[in-house]
Amino acid sequence: NRALPFIMGILLFMGVMIGGQALMTSTIEEKSSREVDVLLAAVSPLELMWGKLLGQMGVGLVMMAVYITLGVLALMQFAMFGLLDPLLILWLLVFFLAAYLLFGALMLAIGAAVSQLADAQSLMGPVMMLLVTPYILTPFIGRQPDSTFAVVASFVPPVSPFVILARLASSSPPPVWQVLLSLGVSIAGACVAVWFASKIFRIGLLLHGKPPSFGTLIKWARMS
Repeated sequence: NRALPFIMGILLFMGVMIGGQALMTSTIEEKSSREVDVLLAAVSPLELMWGKLLGQMGVGLVMMAVYITLGVLALMQFAMFGLLDPLLILWLLVFFLAAYLLFGALMLAIGAAVSQLADAQSLMGPVMMLLVTPYILTPFIGRQPDSTFAVVASFVPPVSPFVILARLASSSPPPVWQVLLSLGVSIAGACVAVWFASKIFRIGLLLHGKPPSFGTLIKWARMS
């Protein structure tokens, strides 16, 4: 029971991290090899972005399904399946989608803004901090799910999916209204991230040269 919040954090972190990294890496490779010029002759930048985002999301869902199935089989093998609320699996998948769209869109925008993988490291720093920090905090939130910090963080994107899942997996789950509100906040954060990424993706995809700063990315989003 004490390990369950951390396990939820691991699954969410792995799904988002692997999917987001794949999006960023593939975008940089296509841009540096000029393959993206050919792709844009057939589709618009927005169509290309959504195709990559949704395609990798499908891969992430399959990966999550495999991990969940293996975990359930392991619990059944040791007659411990009763420790897991089946509804928690549904919430894991739902909040994975929200977290993936948010972080995946940001990593996709970074991939479109740079031409080399090494150039993406400086831009990835703040995104990784936002992704790693709630993942590290999940076991502590699981032990104190009703603390003021845990309740407030449940409604602050982009950490809200990690926090609310840790609380749901704890021995004192939050009320339904907090879960639904956290889901709404997470979806709103994902929508903002996708909107921001679409602006960056359209401008940065065909630009080469010096990698932009975060300030430049914000200017691109405001001017497009």
